[in-house]
Amino acid sequence: MGFKNFRLQVILRVFALVSLSFVMFWGLLRTEWQITPLISGLLAAICTFDLIRYVEKTNRELATFLEFIRHHDFSVNITNPGKGRVFSDLGGAYKLITGEYQRLNLEKEAHYLYLEEVIEHVSIALICLDAEGAVALMNRSAKKLFKSPYLPSGKAFARVDKNLPEILQRLADGERHLVSLKIEDETLQLVLYATEFQLLDQRYKLVSFQNIRDELEQREIDSWQKLIRVLTHEIMNSVTPIISLTGVIKDMLMSHDENRLAINELTNEQYEDLMRSIKSIESRSKGLVNFVRAYTNLINVPAPAFTTVYVLNLFDQVQTIMLPELERNRIRFKMSCPVDNLAIRADQQMIEQVLINLIKNAMEALTETAEPNIQLRAFQNRQGKVLLQVVDNGPGIDPVNLENIFVPFFTTKRNGSGIGLSISRQILHVNKGLLSVKTAPGKGCIFTLRFN
Repeated sequence: MGFKNFRLQVILRVFALVSLSFVMFWGLLRTEWQITPLISGLLAAICTFDLIRYVEKTNRELATFLEFIRHHDFSVNITNPGKGRVFSDLGGAYKLITGEYQRLNLEKEAHYLYLEEVIEHVSIALICLDAEGAVALMNRSAKKLFKSPYLPSGKAFARVDKNLPEILQRLADGERHLVSLKIEDETLQLVLYATEFQLLDQRYKLVSFQNIRDELEQREIDSWQKLIRVLTHEIMNSVTPIISLTGVIKDMLMSHDENRLAINELTNEQYEDLMRSIKSIESRSKGLVNFVRAYTNLINVPAPAFTTVYVLNLFDQVQTIMLPELERNRIRFKMSCPVDNLAIRADQQMIEQVLINLIKNAMEALTETAEPNIQLRAFQNRQGKVLLQVVDNGPGIDPVNLENIFVPFFTTKRNGSGIGLSISRQILHVNKGLLSVKTAPGKGCIFTLRFN
């Protein structure tokens, strides 16, 4: 008809439909007009169909638009400014929606590419397993580590190590596990760390494999060097006087012409010097024996008997043991555990031993503190790990000595053995825990026992 305005098009179609309906009914009333009602009725039906089709054209365009959106095709353009201002606004809205979807799609794609590049760039091997154990992601470092471009599932890691699939399956969220793998005649020390998350309706487990062989070897070398220095110092402190004293005794018992002297030939002064030398040799020899026993205790920490240990009960037991000594030294003691049923899996006697040792160390550090106090506290960190802490307000640890406090036989005490903290750390290790310290000169110490 040549008209472009939608409303005018609808009005004309309605007018034509009404007119044809009027003609049809008029013809039915006039019996001599037999063809007119038939033709007008047919034309009215055609007009009705055309009107419905024309009005529903917008719905069809919207359906087409949504279908294109569903298939991520934003090339469709349904703007039709020739149908009036209302349809121009509708076309503008379509255009805005299309532009926003395109922008979001581009941002999503860019974010995906960014994360993919980050994952591929990191030097730590990463694999992601779905709930069925299929490998959903494997970065470049993982492919390089396992010498394979693709591993379809967790079970496929059996070709690397027969125990690895079971380790991957049992690795819990937030858990660390140290494994030794032999890959193409190369032995690797790997730390596995798992994180579980849910994406839409699917559960995933992201596992990182960090090769710490070089770090472990360097740490082992450093530890041996520190231990050898301490052992050398302790042994030489005993052996040197023994050698010197045996030389003195030899000189006493030999005459100037190198003939042996009888005991009764010695003067009283020489005899007393001889006995003092023998007693000193005995004392230093006992010191060496005690040193060897201490070393034996250090390397022979017994296997723990794991039980569920409630922290409040543990603290009460430690308080019962230590309170008399704390009161004698006028040290204020406080316990803090906000959760009544807070528990750990450990050997209770071993952990008691560690806490008592740390409290005794704190007491010795507080001898010159004006208002000494020691606090025993427990809580859970953000990862849900249980932490036990022994806190004091003493002078703290000198930064020079801080890196050596866990080295066996290192001590700053006059009569200290230097194995207390070393054994404590060993005990925490066999109980699947970690002992650490935080300190600053003049601000006291915080020894933390963390349990996995």
